[in-house]
Amino acid sequence: MDISSLSPQQQQLLLQQLSSGDLGGATGQMGLELAGLLGEKTRAYQSATEPFVRGAQDLLYKHVPSKMGGISPAAMRMAGSGAFRGAMRALPALGAVSGVLGAADILAGPDSGWNKGMDLVAMGFGGTLGAAGGPLGIAAGAGAGKMLSDATQWLLGDKMTAQEKEQLRMKEALLALQTRGIA
Repeated sequence: MDISSLSPQQQQLLLQQLSSGDLGGATGQMGLELAGLLGEKTRAYQSATEPFVRGAQDLLYKHVPSKMGGISPAAMRMAGSGAFRGAMRALPALGAVSGVLGAADILAGPDSGWNKGMDLVAMGFGGTLGAAGGPLGIAAGAGAGKMLSDATQWLLGDKMTAQEKEQLRMKEALLALQTRGIA
């Protein structure tokens, strides 16, 4: 909802309130507009994440059996709880943020070209696997791929931070200067 969706009479009233300095009425109207916009966006996000939430619920129903057979009552309660649904709704957004930050790290990070290439390939695989979840799934998959790539590089690599690597380079440069008698 925006100001152009108001009727001409409502727009005129809002302008009169603003021009007369009645900011209480004007800001109240803007607050109502903002609340309406927030409600619309919240509903759109909920409908976009609903397939992901239902998929997570289905996984619980299928893979947490009851001792007596069938679906576990505890799994049913957990899958239907507001906390579980809220957590599942938050995951795609967190994954999307992670994907964007991963791409920024590849573009502007201090890592080597090989490291960036591995990150890029991992993000591509992750994004492809997440494509079933739509745009949010692609971004979440890319973020997960970048995370796995970084974890693999850390486990198999030298386990040094960028600052430690820089300090090592400075020590090596100082040693080279000292051997030449310059420093």
